[in-house]
Amino acid sequence: MSNLMFSETFGKNVRKVLSVAEEKNVDSVLLLYQPNMFYVTGVREPTGFVILSNSCGNYIGTSILDYSRISKLSPRDFELLAFTRRSDEKFEEIEIGPAKIIKGGMKEAILTVLKECNARRVGADIKFLGVEIAKLVENISKSLGADLIDLSDDISKVRSVKDDWEIEYMVRAQRIAEAALKRAIESLNDGIKEQEVAGIIKYEMLKNGAWRESFSAIVAFHENTAYPHHTPEDRILGPSGPVLIDLGSLYRGYASDMTRTLWWGEGGSKFRKLLEIVLEAQQTSIDVIAPGVAAWEPDNAARKVLEKHGLSKYFIHGLGHGVGVEVHEKPYLGPGSKETLEPGNVVTSEPGIYIVGLYGIRIEDMVLVTKKGRKVLSSISRIIT
Repeated sequence: MSNLMFSETFGKNVRKVLSVAEEKNVDSVLLLYQPNMFYVTGVREPTGFVILSNSCGNYIGTSILDYSRISKLSPRDFELLAFTRRSDEKFEEIEIGPAKIIKGGMKEAILTVLKECNARRVGADIKFLGVEIAKLVENISKSLGADLIDLSDDISKVRSVKDDWEIEYMVRAQRIAEAALKRAIESLNDGIKEQEVAGIIKYEMLKNGAWRESFSAIVAFHENTAYPHHTPEDRILGPSGPVLIDLGSLYRGYASDMTRTLWWGEGGSKFRKLLEIVLEAQQTSIDVIAPGVAAWEPDNAARKVLEKHGLSKYFIHGLGHGVGVEVHEKPYLGPGSKETLEPGNVVTSEPGIYIVGLYGIRIEDMVLVTKKGRKVLSSISRIIT
């Protein structure tokens, strides 16, 4: 992997967000949603808050409790602040490093920075936040007498278009997931439990350089494959039957997502025919993916294939979603999507059919929207025998 500098990676993301702020006449951007904070800092598992400003610099605020860890990860482009965890805590004069120490909780720290920046129009990622934190942001803006502008949709849009370095990280995440999938398939035997295979997947990802799984792997045997979001349990793999594995890894903060379904053991001829139909639906949808295409169109293409075979009633979710610093983000590929695909989007195509009490089949791959078409980012076969 390339060893890029901050200015060539997350620094670009800072500039993208500040560019949006400038367009909206926002002088300071307050970020409190962890994936958004990571997106502009590259700090693994950031805590506290981030403030970006074209006029008075960029800040990371964290509690004294987490200061030492964050200080090792924080880029030089940001000023680091420390605050006590609660405003009513006793504050003692302690040496924690070069950070500016604010006597008070997170609210007081945010107010201190925004006042010093003379903020009059504050942009924030409000839609990403829970009710309590969103109210905190609203109270802060009122205390300042500043206008509050929700930049959530703008940030989602910015995040949805990946630069080459982001795609590089995602491809690496995908290769780690593929290696884990191969190891998981090798581990299958008559008597192994779903949760055992899930454990093997997690171990292999961590061993091969992932920060963690991008989501808890779905491992389903037999009739459990008909549940799209099945949680691995102590279900045992019998002499023969279907296996569904949905997995992804997180590499340097960027996610991957992939699903494979196969038949274990003898028999399964009818199942394999259905698997070929799902593959046809997926490939047809992938062929539609291109810049300028409405995001509902690939979904519609997959449904038409399944409808032709009398299976569309078993396709009970949208075709796919964007992937990036979160495993589910914009754009969404579904019947009601009003978005348009553009170069740099990384989306999934994951048609599936789910026949409760019998089995389910899903095939999923990440697809990069290029300037002239698309590129499938996986390198592992979609049909596993």
